[in-house]
Amino acid sequence: MHRFAQGIVETVRHPLLVLDRDLQIRKANAAFYRTFGVTRDETEGRLLHELGGGRWGDSCLRALLDAVDRAGEAFQDYEVELEFSHVGVKVVLLDAHRVHDDGTPWVLLAIEDVTARAREELQRLNRELEDRVGERTEQLQAANRELEAFSYSVSHDLRAPLRALDGFSDELLRSYADRLDDRGRHYLRRLRSGTQRMGQLIDDMLQLSRLNRGEMKRERVDLTALAEAVAAELQGREPDRRVALVIEAGLSAVGDGSLLRVALENLLGNAWKFTSKNESAAVTVGREEHQGAPAFFVRDDGAGFDMAHAPKLFGAFQRLHGEKEFPGNGIGLATVQRVVHRHCGQVWAEGRPGRGATFHFTLPLEETP
Repeated sequence: MHRFAQGIVETVRHPLLVLDRDLQIRKANAAFYRTFGVTRDETEGRLLHELGGGRWGDSCLRALLDAVDRAGEAFQDYEVELEFSHVGVKVVLLDAHRVHDDGTPWVLLAIEDVTARAREELQRLNRELEDRVGERTEQLQAANRELEAFSYSVSHDLRAPLRALDGFSDELLRSYADRLDDRGRHYLRRLRSGTQRMGQLIDDMLQLSRLNRGEMKRERVDLTALAEAVAAELQGREPDRRVALVIEAGLSAVGDGSLLRVALENLLGNAWKFTSKNESAAVTVGREEHQGAPAFFVRDDGAGFDMAHAPKLFGAFQRLHGEKEFPGNGIGLATVQRVVHRHCGQVWAEGRPGRGATFHFTLPLEETP
């Protein structure tokens, strides 16, 4: 690298690595050495996946870096846990870009240490959940002390009233069916279906929270069927809404069906919400080519957004619209990004104020060994 470029790398306050096409570390700045407590001899000239006891060898990270080198597909805010003998485990966000220096391609990997912020966000989420469940305050305060205890409390304490609703609804259907008309029986069946689905959603969200630690299922998933099921639920909740839903046939990918459903629920739920002020709306789910590779998308003609704010979209608790205008807690797109990244994919958005939005995402189409 030229001396001028080396000087720029050294002055960056965040840890920064310069990688060649083989993902070999050609340069690390002083901030990297300070943050991770390693020496130049332990770092430069080594392959990225050899650092930190192999934690840098995450298959998704390597796939994303290969895409950066091959097609210039920059990525931002890829979250990983890294471990070094001198500083322990750190949670970091990675940004990568391809650059050229005198005709030679390099990959710049910027690293932001967000360990403290991750702890603070978890504590903030715990407090918000305490407010929502109210009567479970004592249990949730105890659960906050440890993540595993917290997950146990949510799983059992929230599912208990759902089981009661489902059980009593079933008893009404069996014991009082002759006293109910068709509409009453229909409502009870809808109630049972909703409570069962909510219970499954709780399980899915708990599994999502353990993404970095748990093993993910990999199987062929019918995305068309998933999208149709989610759309049917949205229409069932608001049957008077005039929404033209178009879902392309034959959409499929390889991944965890439960997690992909969570992603589609958030994407279609947002499309449904942000078109709610339209007299008639259009929502489309499909697949198209993006830079020579297939990508899925969810498109709507709703409120849209200013592209100047696009970098904020996938941050937790980031909102571009007021609560009174469009309710929500601002974690839906952060959840989508986590699911897509867990599948070694990428997600991005395009929009215009008042002209709708399109959310694109990539997923594996074939099984990988």
